[in-house]
This record gives sequence, structure tokens and C-alpha cells, in this order.
Amino acid sequence: MSTERDPSIPGPDDFDRQLRDLTSGSAGAARYREPSAEERAKQAAQRRPRQRAGWRGSAKARELRKPVNSPRQGARGPLRRRKLKLVGGNSARRPAPGARRAKLLSLAKMAGILAGFAALLIVLHLLGLGPQ
Repeated sequence: MSTERDPSIPGPDDFDRQLRDLTSGSAGAARYREPSAEERAKQAAQRRPRQRAGWRGSAKARELRKPVNSPRQGARGPLRRRKLKLVGGNSARRPAPGARRAKLLSLAKMAGILAGFAALLIVLHLLGLGPQ
């Protein structure tokens, strides 16, 4: 193996000299200078011109400009205190007019989905894709 140094790789003495120059401040001007935050902000503002907001953006901006209600105030107004109900007292509430129909519709949907799933399993078994 040769003991000669490659000219592109500085020796230990050169490293020490460069380090001393850096720490003493006599190394000269920096090769790269990073811009300050203010300069970066100015550059960013110059780079991208302001674009017009589309109809979605303007609708979102309009929505964001509306005043926000306090947490205790909902869409219907301020929160009202409710009376405590007696346990076992007047608990005979009438269901909403469409509640029974909605419940039956929900049960019918569930039964249809289960029947479809069972039919799919049977078809897959007949095709030989299920457990043997």
C-alpha cells in the first residue's frame, strides 16, 4: 500500500489549520448564507402571485367568517335547564310518528343483507370455492 496522500483529502495538519481559522474568525466569508426569516417571507410573497379563490374557496371563507356560538349555545339558542324526571313515574312516552316505520325498515334491510350473504355462501359452495 502506498503512504502517499490523495491531494483532494487534506492531511491532519490541514484540518487543524482550518479548524483554527474557523474558531478564530479569520476564515473569511461563508460560502453559503442562509436568508433570514423575513427575507424568506418576502421571497415567498414575490414568488407566488395571489390567486383568485374558486367558488369552493369563497364558500369556505364565507363560512369561516360567520361568528362562532359559545359552547353552551347550540344552533337553537341558549341551553335550557331540563326538569328531572321521576323514575317509574310518567315514563309512558309516545314514539315519534315515523319511528316504528324506520325501525321496521332497518330490520328489513338487515334481514335482506343476511339473506344475500347466505345466498352468496351457498353459490360459492356450489362452485367449489367454499370448505369441502
